[in-house]
Amino acid sequence: MNKRRGLGRGLGALFPQSGGAADAAGAAAVAQLAVDEIEPNPQQPRRHFDGAELEGLAESIRANGLLAPILVRPVKGRGRRHQIVAGERRWRAAQLAGLRTIPAVIREARDGQAIELALIENVQRTDLNPIEEAAGYRQLITEHEFTQETLSRRLGKARPTLANALRLLTLPDAVQALIRDGNLSAGHGRALAALPAPSALRIAREAAAGGWSVRDVERRAAAAAARRPAGAAPSSATALPPDLADIETKLRFALATRVKLTQGVRGGSIEIGYANDDELQRIVDRICPPEA
Repeated sequence: MNKRRGLGRGLGALFPQSGGAADAAGAAAVAQLAVDEIEPNPQQPRRHFDGAELEGLAESIRANGLLAPILVRPVKGRGRRHQIVAGERRWRAAQLAGLRTIPAVIREARDGQAIELALIENVQRTDLNPIEEAAGYRQLITEHEFTQETLSRRLGKARPTLANALRLLTLPDAVQALIRDGNLSAGHGRALAALPAPSALRIAREAAAGGWSVRDVERRAAAAAARRPAGAAPSSATALPPDLADIETKLRFALATRVKLTQGVRGGSIEIGYANDDELQRIVDRICPPEA
């Protein structure tokens, strides 16, 4: 039985025959385009390209050619120029290999579609680090009016998976850098996402230096969350009842940020954390959607 990894669907499943040349069977045709007439998409989710990996791919291309075409879209008003939708790593490696032309599928795609396709291709190939992947999701949500539910359907990912990915972007920049560079995993980041920034950063640095497991970080994060701040009034409250803890978790997933639910004698309070003004606006738009 074949195990399907990444997203369970290909690029063509989202935008079949969405413009560009086609053959008699209706499939998009492959054209040979000049490498120097192709440009990267500045909004594509992937930001880091490992030099050694690119050179390795270039060596393979020199020996075997480029086996899979890239996906591009025409740049309006700029003649023969095309912008990469998916396949920037292969294009860069082809340049290193000295290719003058490269096989490409040409399709029309709006900005939101182009980013979605680039995100899908990168995730399918496991080319994105967790922070780049989360940033791609956020870009589709904030700039192109996708909802988490829409993304869940289009990308073939469970909605809690998307929410957990987005939570990584609430971490301090220094913690995100540790995840982006591979010193910590997304699991480490999720364990830290509910903590205040100073605690999250301190534990993250200790975890990276000590090679802690995700379970180690979860235990340390739980201890830090339970620790009473200096000078705080004593409280008889301990852990939340299971039903309230479940509500707190659902709120974190729904808002993709730190949420703290506190139960009092009568009623309680909800504390919602945000990293900056943009994050606050995103949360406000999520709770109070702007009128159409």
